[in-house]
This record gives sequence, C-alpha cells and structure tokens, in this order.
Amino acid sequence: MKKTIVFLMAMAGSVAAQAYDYPYLTIQTVDGTEKSVAVESLKLTFSDGKLVVTNSDGTQTFTLSSLSKMYFSASQTAGISDATTTTDTDGSAEVYSVGGIFLGQFESIAKAKESLKPGIYVVKTKTKTLKISVK
Repeated sequence: MKKTIVFLMAMAGSVAAQAYDYPYLTIQTVDGTEKSVAVESLKLTFSDGKLVVTNSDGTQTFTLSSLSKMYFSASQTAGISDATTTTDTDGSAEVYSVGGIFLGQFESIAKAKESLKPGIYVVKTKTKTLKISVK
C-alpha cells in the first residue's frame, strides 16, 4: 500500500512538472473557438459559474457552461475566427488547408462549403480570415 501511494505521488509530480514546459494554456469553447493565454503569472479562479483567467496581459472571463477543454500548448492559437453563417457579403473566398496549401477560389463561403470534403479549412475574403468546418 505504501509503495502504491509513493508511486502515485511520483506520477502526480511528473505530470505537474510537464505542465511547466509549455508557455501557453489554451482554452477551447464548445463552438470550437480557442484562446491561448501565457502561463507566466497565470491565476485561475472560479466565481459565479465563470472561469476568470488572470495573467500579466490582463483578465479574461469564460462562462463554465461554454468551455469544452483546456490544455497546455507550445504555441499560441492563430486567432482565426469561426464562420458563424454560410453567407458571405465579401464576395470571393480563397480556401486553404490548415497546413496552408491553397485549395482554390470560390464565389462565396457557401459555394466553398458545397464543394469541399469534410474537414476544417481556412477561408480568406477581402475583409476577413476565418476557419470553417465542413461536415
């Protein structure tokens, strides 16, 4: 029994030590949006059904019911927003894979969604860059 407790404590210590190797905590919401915050001087608190994240860059608040997951990461998220509608008033849309490969130009985001295989893509229009999910 004593060996089991020592083993579990050692494992918990190694997991905690691994978290320090990553400079960012990435928070993902149920709609797929991700936000990365620097781990340095990070403080997480829970109040009134909300997660309050504070670090040297400031304070951000997330509703607990909207959170999907949190994980440590080596790099910051790209900050590309999600497309919330399939209509696009910006005209043509250039579509790229998440790896940055140009896949084509379409009349609109809706036309691109009709033509693409299921997956996640980056779409660039005249005024914005966003990510879309094709199911």
